[in-house]
Amino acid sequence: MEKLKNIIICPHCESVIEKKELNKKEVAFCPVCNKKLYESTNCVKYRLFNFSIAMFIFYILSMLLPIIRINIIGYEENLEIINSFIFLFSKGYVFLSLFVFFSVILFPFICIVILFMLSLLFISGFDKKLAKNLLVIITVLKDWCFVDIFLIAILVSVIKLLNVADIDFSVGFWPYILFLSFLVYIVKFLKVESLWEIWGNM
Repeated sequence: MEKLKNIIICPHCESVIEKKELNKKEVAFCPVCNKKLYESTNCVKYRLFNFSIAMFIFYILSMLLPIIRINIIGYEENLEIINSFIFLFSKGYVFLSLFVFFSVILFPFICIVILFMLSLLFISGFDKKLAKNLLVIITVLKDWCFVDIFLIAILVSVIKLLNVADIDFSVGFWPYILFLSFLVYIVKFLKVESLWEIWGNM
């Protein structure tokens, strides 16, 4: 059973590979297809720390700054994410406003805080129990962050309004794109599974 823990399957060519311990900054490649398999956990720890700080900065900017400017026959309106759920609530869309608040504003912020705390715990090796609890929370919470769906909804709305309005991407749109990119990278490519592996080696 112990030997099976050191066996992995290449996701690209499905070859069975023996997993080996890597030194700092080393990356393992599949000997068959030469695709990247995994990297040193030390790299992941510090990358997680840097990315969580960058995500926090871009998150704050994207929440506070307008992301879209709409001009319809002289009437100009700036769309800000932090105020979008308030606008929806005031118009009677209670469920939709709460959905936006939790899945676009609150849950992503909690994920950023958890990722930052995990990076500090992984680097210091302190409080393995707390790290486990945080991993459990983010494993569940990551599936309730719909910042990408919100962006798609905005772009669809922009396309529909192009014929009747002048629409510009404001200064907050680009921090939102960067925040979304970091979040997708950590969740989809870095994967929470690799964070659990780091926790197992604490």
